[in-house]
Amino acid sequence: MSIKTYLLLAVLALSATGCVSFTPTGPLAPSQQFASKTLPYAAMLDSVEVSDPKINEDQQRTIADQLSVQLVPHLQRGEYFEKVVTFPAKLQGNDVTLHFNFASLRARRTPHPAYIPGALATLTMWIWFNGPIYVDSYDIAAELTIKDTNGKVLAASTKMLKQDKNTGLWDKDYMFPNGAKQLSTVIDQLISESTQRLQSN
Repeated sequence: MSIKTYLLLAVLALSATGCVSFTPTGPLAPSQQFASKTLPYAAMLDSVEVSDPKINEDQQRTIADQLSVQLVPHLQRGEYFEKVVTFPAKLQGNDVTLHFNFASLRARRTPHPAYIPGALATLTMWIWFNGPIYVDSYDIAAELTIKDTNGKVLAASTKMLKQDKNTGLWDKDYMFPNGAKQLSTVIDQLISESTQRLQSN
């Protein structure tokens, strides 16, 4: 077997997964944003909904439950509210409830178009120096609604993220892509914008 044939087989082996779709569900990356001002009342995560029509109902409920568990500590770390409480705690006064709806949780991995020619032209140095092997494409859309204890909407925000990310052999999400960073970015943007609007009311 020639060296060229051997290299081609090695390169093809690394890209053997082809096109793969996956759902960004976390675990959420640590919050990179913190409140400029902590609101002086409590917040309760009232509901998390996944309404992406590409996801079946059973999976929607499972993902919503997973995100509910992750969102509470995520909210606490951001210090947006004096405290974040969970059921069966009771709200009072100016306390608020948070309602998340994830309308799109989609991601797709495809081979990078320059990967095979780049790897062969550089005798696989492309791979070892972390040249892109895959393109991970993200399509995430979500909404956060903040309500008072009577159910009145006080603030709301909608965010979308469409991103193509090159992934090489040494990137930490090369083996197990999960969209944690992208999902966390959308969530942080929602919380930041909604709480700013809440402060201005």
